[in-house]
Amino acid sequence: MRILKISKVSACFVGIMVMVILLSCSSQVQAAQSGDYTYTIINGKAQITRYTGTGGAVTIPSKLGGGTTVTSIGDSAFRNCNGVTSISIPQGVTSIGDYAFFGTNLTSINIPQKVTNIGSCVFQNCTNLTGINLPQGVISIGSWAFQNCTSLTSIGIPQGVTSIGDGAFCNCQKLAGINLPRGVTSIGSRVFQNCAGLTGISIPSRVTSIGDGAFYACTGLTDINIPQGIISIGGGVFSGCTKLTSITFNSAATTFSNSYFRLETIPVTTTIIGYARSTAQDYATKYNLNFEVIK
Repeated sequence: MRILKISKVSACFVGIMVMVILLSCSSQVQAAQSGDYTYTIINGKAQITRYTGTGGAVTIPSKLGGGTTVTSIGDSAFRNCNGVTSISIPQGVTSIGDYAFFGTNLTSINIPQKVTNIGSCVFQNCTNLTGINLPQGVISIGSWAFQNCTSLTSIGIPQGVTSIGDGAFCNCQKLAGINLPRGVTSIGSRVFQNCAGLTGISIPSRVTSIGDGAFYACTGLTDINIPQGIISIGGGVFSGCTKLTSITFNSAATTFSNSYFRLETIPVTTTIIGYARSTAQDYATKYNLNFEVIK
């Protein structure tokens, strides 16, 4: 009788192990190749992991292999594919991984409506990209996403975007203007660093902080209005903004980081505009800058 009980337990244990193995296999990542694309199948959907074609105008197929729907472009999938000049992405794609198009010669790209996040460094070093419109579904732009896109003159950012990562537009020297969505609550470090073509920018009222060096070396920036909701400004934010004539602070409580926020970081001719007995006035007094009181 005891042997029978042990046998039943053993049989039950084996059955459980078989089920675990079967479940593992059903969700296992399977690598495959179809034409110019290396891809993996994850839970029945295809993720492109590498493009191996010659480039030119690339149209990514909506299905690969035996009809598997393409839903994502993986990290570094087109990285340094110098021959690629344009890419059309199928509507079924919902995610684009980090570094996906890093270092390509893209001049244009269509991003489908279902994509919600632009990953980190996705278009970094795409020096031929002149303009791009992000779809309405996008809610976040990753860090350094467009860094060194030196030909980029315009970008359409949808109102649904609430997060823009550090350095997102760093060194986009020809970016002449940009509309930040009203849902954005913070401007990260070095977001617009060295955007020499940027002459003006409207900061949304919900923004509460501006990170270190956010507008560093924006040599075309002439004036800037800091909304009432901003309570902290990082170091070196306006360093190297040689044409900056005025900064208006609409809050009496704005505080400044001590690091790198010294007299030499902005022109001595810059006028600080703010409330009487505010931290902005204290800053202007400390560094012998012109100050005008908001009445």
